[in-house]
Amino acid sequence: MPLHGLGGDLPLGKLGHFEEEIACCDKAIELDPYCVDAWNYKGFALGKLGHFEEKVNCCRRALDINPESAVAWNNIGVAFGMLGKYEEEIRCCERVIALRPRFLSAWVNKGYALGKLKRYEEECACYDRALKIYPYYLSALVNRSAVLILLKQYREAIESLDQALALDPGNAKALYRKGLALAMLHRHEEAISVLEKALTINPTIADAWVVLSNSNFLLGNLEESVWAFDQTYYIDIHDVRVGLVQGLSLLKAGKRDEGLRCVSIVLGILLK
Repeated sequence: MPLHGLGGDLPLGKLGHFEEEIACCDKAIELDPYCVDAWNYKGFALGKLGHFEEKVNCCRRALDINPESAVAWNNIGVAFGMLGKYEEEIRCCERVIALRPRFLSAWVNKGYALGKLKRYEEECACYDRALKIYPYYLSALVNRSAVLILLKQYREAIESLDQALALDPGNAKALYRKGLALAMLHRHEEAISVLEKALTINPTIADAWVVLSNSNFLLGNLEESVWAFDQTYYIDIHDVRVGLVQGLSLLKAGKRDEGLRCVSIVLGILLK
């Protein structure tokens, strides 16, 4: 059954109306339990609301109906990644790629999962493959730069970031990573300029404040260094409180994997 009659191909999720999208999908499933699109859309919306285990269940229903649905394999892989099950995410991405070799997000998602397993050269190869298919794929360019920084290939990272920033000059994540790469090359004055721009756009990037503090310190700008470092404290305290509340709520609701994921993020903040 097509979904046209239930909201114009269900654009609600694209508008951020995820609860409404789920309600529309439930209506479609009630009318036709074998509607693969409805299960996929519902899973997508549940994922956007942070309900990853429920998203997995929806994707499994879609795959029971159509085991060759590349979209369902991609969606379930994303959910596994958000639950920290990276090997499973990689297997799902490989299934997507076998079905549709030019499925860009599958290459990027596979790279992300490989990175979480510290398989950085393989991660970078996935982003390179995505960029061969479409050289202007922003997330591949930004993610590739992060791997190159981990591999200490700072100049190559900057080249990748400059390409990303040509596409999206206001991308705070790309600006932060360019500032980090410049700092690692001891180009601290340039790093400060780029980091300040990133933090003007998004002042919640705690790591950017740390790098800004360090670059100022190495240039002898002690007051600026202390002020920048202080900003990370306020960001971390807020993230700890939000993460604990969310994690405990999920655990009380019986959503163990999602709750433990939130708590582990909090522990990562506290151990920084």
